[in-house]
Formats: sequence, C-alpha cells, structure tokens
Amino acid sequence: MEKSDEPLVGPPVPVPLGYAEASVALQTVSAPLLAGASLTLLGVIVVDAGDFRWPGLTLLIVVSASMALIASMQIGADARQYLYNRDTINAWYTEDEQRRSAGLKERRERDFRRWRRRNHRAAIVFNTGTLLLILAVSTALAPPGRDQAVWRWIAAGLALAGAFVEAWWVHRLFRRDGPPREKTKSLNGGKR
Repeated sequence: MEKSDEPLVGPPVPVPLGYAEASVALQTVSAPLLAGASLTLLGVIVVDAGDFRWPGLTLLIVVSASMALIASMQIGADARQYLYNRDTINAWYTEDEQRRSAGLKERRERDFRRWRRRNHRAAIVFNTGTLLLILAVSTALAPPGRDQAVWRWIAAGLALAGAFVEAWWVHRLFRRDGPPREKTKSLNGGKR
C-alpha cells in the first residue's frame, strides 16, 4: 500500500496510554473480587445480626456496594465493545474494503468516544461501590456492646478514614481531572 503525502488522522489515543488496560483490570478482576467480598459480608450480617451495632444500616450499605460493583462490571463490558485497534479492523476488513469504506475511520473515532464515555461511567460506579464497601465495613466494625469496644471503635474509625480518602480520590478523579484526556494520532505515524 502506497503512503500518501497527507498524514491520516486517526482516532484519539487514551492518555495515559495504559488507561484502557487499567480499566479492564478494574472491571474484570477488582470489581468481581470486591463484589464477592460484599456478598460474603452480607451473608455474615444476615446470619449474625446480633453481633452488629447497626445490622440494618450495614445491610443496606453492603447491598448498595454489591450492586454498584456488579453494575461497574456490566457497564465496563458494554463499553469495551467500542474499543478496538487497527489490528481488529485489519482482521475483519481487507485493504480494498478499508480503502472503499470512507466511513470506517469516522466509525472508529465515534466508537472510541463511546468507549471513553461509557468506561468513565463504569469507573465512577466502581469507585462509588468501593466507597460504599468501605463504609459498610466501618459500620460493621462498630461494637454492639462494651466487649472489645475500644478496639472495634478504633478499627471502625480507621475504616471510616479510608472511606474519606476514597471519597477524596473519587472527587479528585472525576471532578477536578474529569474524564481521561485524549490526543489524536496519525495512522501512518505522521510520515509522508
């Protein structure tokens, strides 16, 4: 294939470059593990409600965390269908089909933007689920009586401090920084 004198502008590139892989790890490894931990905690609270200071509140927060973490997996899987590279295009389209298909480049750019928006939503839901899980742990640690109360309150306070750090992190990621940035890239490396 002959290179043209005009550089072809391709779809945007995620910044930082490893953002897509990090998102996949969150949605396929971290979220399922944390959702499983949430459901395990839910079972413990249902069976031993008398050992918790606020079993109803803790159950509500645990269920909310589980739902958010499961939703982040589903939203992330939906987003992932819109992220693909040139190798995927080459696997499905011949060079002749790619040349004749004027809308292929625009479709890839549009799909990348869809992935970015949907993946951003998945990240927000994941971080919300993580925050809720930490809050659930802090309410679960609050002592129901005086036995070991000091140690349990200290543990609950540490978990609550972790929840504040997570809330700060979510705010930093999604309010100050916004969604991940992108930059356009030449499909032929900018070579003439």
